Amino acid sequence: MAENKKDEIRPEDADHGKTIFQWQFPEFPKYERDKKWYTWGAVAVVLFLLYSVFAANFLFGLITIIAALIVMLFHRSENTVDFEITEDGIAVGKSFYEYKKIKNFYIFYEPPEIKTLYFEPKNIFSPRIPISLENENPVKIREVLRQYLEEDLEREHEPVSDQTSRMFKL
Repeated sequence: MAENKKDEIRPEDADHGKTIFQWQFPEFPKYERDKKWYTWGAVAVVLFLLYSVFAANFLFGLITIIAALIVMLFHRSENTVDFEITEDGIAVGKSFYEYKKIKNFYIFYEPPEIKTLYFEPKNIFSPRIPISLENENPVKIREVLRQYLEEDLEREHEPVSDQTSRMFKL
């Protein structure tokens, strides 16, 4: 028998308790890229393509083209992500993570470049969840999150992937 769709609870309709903090942030960081950056990027792509031709590794050439297109598309993205800290967990866009499924959190705050809140899921196959703090007060957010989660105070540096992304303005 077919189930009645009206009786299903969609994740965005579910009650996750009182919202404590909420804000929006860009889906991808926006970096100021000058003509020099695009010139060096084009040179790198051409060199990779030449290598793939000389090495007869056409799959590498295809991956290079796809990666270049993805970087260009991400740069054009204007999407924003809604974020909420609630009594029961965190909501990132249309996804909800209960506190019991999150191992810990940590904050890297070195304005103006680094203002990021990270959540580390308990499931080792789930990626860490980076949240841009934008203009939010990290001290108040930290106080609230410590009521629900353990803070990882041993982290001294932001993840290498984020450092690399910022360094190359990806």
